[in-house]
This record gives sequence, C-alpha cells and structure tokens, in this order.
Amino acid sequence: MKHASTSRYPAPAEVVMKMFADPAFHTRKLDALGMAGKYEVLEQGVQGDEFFIRIERKVPISLPGMKKGAGESSVAHEERWNTKSRTGKVQVETRGIPVAISCTASVRDEGEGAVVQYDWLIESSLPLVGGTLEKFVVADMNGRAEQETQAGIDQLSNYR
Repeated sequence: MKHASTSRYPAPAEVVMKMFADPAFHTRKLDALGMAGKYEVLEQGVQGDEFFIRIERKVPISLPGMKKGAGESSVAHEERWNTKSRTGKVQVETRGIPVAISCTASVRDEGEGAVVQYDWLIESSLPLVGGTLEKFVVADMNGRAEQETQAGIDQLSNYR
C-alpha cells in the first residue's frame, strides 16, 4: 500500500535538514515522545553528504484483533539523509509482525517554512488479512505524525 504524508516546519529547509542530520535530534525526539530508556542507537555516521542513524526501540503490540497489553515488540528504524540534495530514505524492520515499511523523503522550502514529503510503501505478506494490517499501520503512522512533527518543531531553535 502506498501512502503519502507531509510535515510542515516553521524554518527554512536548510535548518530542518541540519536538524535531521544530527544524531542528538533523533534521541531527543524519542525522549520527548516518552520513549526514554526504550531505545538504543545501533549505528550512526556521516560519509560525505550522507548521514545515517539506525535505532532499535521497544513498542507495544497493538494489532487489530489482539487484546491491549499483549506485550512488546522491537522495531529497527533507519534513516539516511543526503544533506546536499535534501532527500532521504527510511527503512523500518518489525520483529514478529509480517510487514515491510519503507519510504523516500524530501525536504523543501515552501512559503515561510519547510515541508517534508514522505512517500511510504507498506507491504504485508499475510494472505487475506495483509491489506487490513497495512491499513492499520497507515492509521497508526497518521496518529503519531503530528506528535513527531511537534517534537521536531520544539527542537528547531537548536539549529538556527
């Protein structure tokens, strides 16, 4: 399933890109989202204009048809950003949930701020219920998007 989303920031694209290419931004964002102590930075680095970070975090399992509090799973989230072209890729690996999540992203100036465009691809290999799982993942992403964007907006002053 394809899914497009955008996030708007009240800062130039150059500032937003600088923020996205800072490992401290990613950990502060997770802390602000209530995940302190529930994640580990597995790898990070810079190679020329390319920045990458890979983080594993614990997430509660909350799938359709499962009771709440069914336990936790882990998700490995990797972001790669090219600071020159202001483009990126996100890859999400879920343990125990048969779904593949990836996206391409771009940061551009628009009006008085910047827009980040995410073009997601969510695919489940489960026969019959895979489409339902994909729709659930999209709804979950949409539900968290505003909080994640706000956590970034709250950090912009560190990069101006």
